Amino acid sequence: MLSESIKIGDRVEIQQTRENDRPRKYLSQVENVLAIDRMVLHVPISYGQLVELSKEDEYRFVFFTEKGIFRFSGNIEDSKEENGFALMIIKIFGEGEKQQRRDFFRLDCILPMKFSKMERESMDAPDDAEVYQGIVKDVGGGGLCFLSNDNLEEEDITKLIIKLDDDVLVAIGEVLHKHYFPKAKYKYQYRVGFIGIRPGEQEKIVQFIFERQKRDLRKMGRTTGEATQT
Repeated sequence: MLSESIKIGDRVEIQQTRENDRPRKYLSQVENVLAIDRMVLHVPISYGQLVELSKEDEYRFVFFTEKGIFRFSGNIEDSKEENGFALMIIKIFGEGEKQQRRDFFRLDCILPMKFSKMERESMDAPDDAEVYQGIVKDVGGGGLCFLSNDNLEEEDITKLIIKLDDDVLVAIGEVLHKHYFPKAKYKYQYRVGFIGIRPGEQEKIVQFIFERQKRDLRKMGRTTGEATQT
């Protein structure tokens, strides 16, 4: 059974499955393995706040293990607090299925970035290409969403330079969707899919996401512990 490969510390993506809602994904981590179909996970965090997940709903749990990426359907059976951390007990159903690594989770964030237009034919930026400024809204191994006041068109190719804490990510992406908000601080929102990114650069994103998540979990644990003491 695929779930036998799940270990403490493995990363988990939790996906909502309700058809009437916009799909949401949250990042978590395995705190304990109780049985082949029951695990203890950290309650996910979004924008610095614990996410309340309903026990009435069914979810998809995607586990990133040493032996591969496995997806299961399941639900949340219970929640508890332990050592200042908010935890939940989940039950997974069935045998599960193996996933390809192209399906990455995303991290909500605010990161500075620069971008420039590229020629599709040569996949290179002209020598006089102008460099624009933007703000990353969320990022994952397969792409990102960013805001800017500079105009791109759907299907444009762009070179992206993003500051990831103490590292820098360089990638080539294609604009998949564009939204215009004339009265907003940033008039354009772009969804970009990576089409030119080295595996090492992709791994930078994955590591950045989980370092941010671990930092948030530690911060949330300290806050919860302080509230309990008072």
